[in-house]
Amino acid sequence: MRLLGVELTRLRWRRACLVLMIASVLVPALIWAGTVWGTRPYSEAEVQRATEQAQAQPGFDQEVRSCERKPEQYLAPDQLPVEDEADASEQCRALITQWWTGLYREPLDLERELEGSGIGIAIVMAGLMMLLGATFVGADWASGSMSNQLLFEPRRLRVYAAKAGAVVVTGLLLGLAVGALWWAALAGVANARDLPIADGVSGEVGWQVVRGAVLVAGAGLAGLATTMLFRSTVATLGILFAVVVAGTFLIAVLPFESPERWMPHLNVVAWIAEGTVYYSDDAQTCVDDGTGMVCSGERVLSAGAAAAYLLSILGVVVAASLATFTRRDIP
Repeated sequence: MRLLGVELTRLRWRRACLVLMIASVLVPALIWAGTVWGTRPYSEAEVQRATEQAQAQPGFDQEVRSCERKPEQYLAPDQLPVEDEADASEQCRALITQWWTGLYREPLDLERELEGSGIGIAIVMAGLMMLLGATFVGADWASGSMSNQLLFEPRRLRVYAAKAGAVVVTGLLLGLAVGALWWAALAGVANARDLPIADGVSGEVGWQVVRGAVLVAGAGLAGLATTMLFRSTVATLGILFAVVVAGTFLIAVLPFESPERWMPHLNVVAWIAEGTVYYSDDAQTCVDDGTGMVCSGERVLSAGAAAAYLLSILGVVVAASLATFTRRDIP
C-alpha cells in the first residue's frame, strides 16, 4: 500500500498526467454543454415566426388539401381512422406546419442520451486515460529513472503492480466521479425544463456509469502495459494508431463469418451500452411474419461477449508486458 501511495503521488504531480486528468473533466463538460444547447426548447416567438413563414409559403395549402384527401398517406396509423373532417383538417394542418417550419430540434431525453452522448463521454475518457497510462510510465523509461526506482524496491512485480494500481485507481475514481456528475447535471436540466424521465432510466444510467468507469480504468491499464512492453510512449501511440486504422481494415478483409463482430470499437460500444446490434450478410435469420418469410442479418452483441473480447486483448498485453519487465535488463 505504501508503494501504491507513492505511485499515486508521482502520478498526481506529473504535469502531463495532470493535463490529461483535467481534459477528462473539461471534454465531458463541453459535450454536456453541447447536448444541453442542442436540445434547448424553442421559444414561443420562434415557433410563431416559423409557423407564419411556413403557412405563407406557396404550396402550403395545396399540401394540406392533399393530406385531407388521403390522410392515410400522411398521418400515423394510431391517428387513423379520422371520422370528423374538421379533426382531419386540423391534424393535417398541424402536421404540414411541423414539416414546413423546420423546427426539428428534439427535447432532452435521458433515455436517448444513454445510446448517444453517454457512450461518447466514456469513450473519450477511456482514450485520455490510455494516454495517461502511457505517459505515466513512459517518462520513467525516457528519463532512466526506472532503474533508480528498482534500487529502492528490487521486486519488479511489486513495482509493476503499484504503477498499474495507481493508474487503475485513478481511472476508476475519475470515471465514476465525472460520469455521475455528468448525468446528474443532465438530469437537473431535464427537471428544470419539466421534462419527464422514463421509469428505469436512473438504474440504467447508474450501471452505465459503472461500466464506463471500468472501461476507463481498463484503458489506462492497457496504455501502461503497452508502454511497459515497448518502453516508449511513442511506440504506444503508434500501436494505438495501427489498431484503430490498420486493425479495423485487417479484420474487415480477413475471412471471418461476421467481421464487424470483431471490431474493437463495436465491442467497446456493446460494453458501455449493455449490448448493441450489428449486421451480418453471411448468416441471416428468417421468420414468418404472417405475410411471408422475412430474413434479416441483424445480430445482437451482448455486454458479456464484448467484455470477454476486450479482457482477452488486455490480458495478452498485460501478460506480455509483465514477462518482459520481470526478465529483461533495465537500463
